[in-house]
Formats: sequence, C-alpha cells, structure tokens
Amino acid sequence: MKKLIKAVYLVFGSFAILYGSIALVMPTVLHSESARSFPLAHNLREQGAAAIFMGLMGLWCSLNYDRSLVVHYFLTFFAALLSAIHWHDYFDGHLPFISPLYNTVPFLVFSAIAILRTRETSLHPQ
Repeated sequence: MKKLIKAVYLVFGSFAILYGSIALVMPTVLHSESARSFPLAHNLREQGAAAIFMGLMGLWCSLNYDRSLVVHYFLTFFAALLSAIHWHDYFDGHLPFISPLYNTVPFLVFSAIAILRTRETSLHPQ
C-alpha cells in the first residue's frame, strides 16, 4: 500500500507542477481571455504559483513518507477547498457539471489515503 500511496503523491506532484508552470508562464493556454484581461492573467499566475507549491509538497510526501502525515492532511484540506469552490460556482450556474466533478477527484483520493494512513499509523505506532 505504501508504494501505491507514494506513487499517487508523485503523480499529483508532477501534474500540479506541470499545471502550475503552464499557468505561471503561459496563462493563455489555460484561458484565452487572459490575453485581454490583466486581472485574469494575474490570478492565473498566482494560481500557478500555488499549484507549484502544492506539487512540491506532494513530491515531498512521496520522498518523506514516514514524516508526511500532517502535510498530507494539509493537501487534503487544500483539495477540499478547491472542490468546494468549484461546486459553489457550479450551483451558481457559472461552471459546467464536469468542472466540480474532476476537481473533487483529488479530494476523494486524498481523503481515502488519509483514512488508510491513519489506520496504518494506529496499527503500527512508532
């Protein structure tokens, strides 16, 4: 199980760093309107910086598995916030249904991992 969880951290970290780098350097790739809107481009770049940070934390969790449970909880909380934002905007009529769905996947995956890791810790205290 530990190898699978470490792989999830690696995939998440790599994807977040890739997404964040694109948002930081080329925000128009994510949203063409950002070429005409400085506030949108600025917000996408800030979002990119946050994604890079979260990706680095995911990579850290993979490389420091035994010391990463608290960081994992923070990643789960961050994923919950993103999910909540997208569900709110969907229910307000601003986003299609697919947007909150795929933004909820990281939260569900990290929540499942949190449960598995908490059980693992309670079965094998250090």
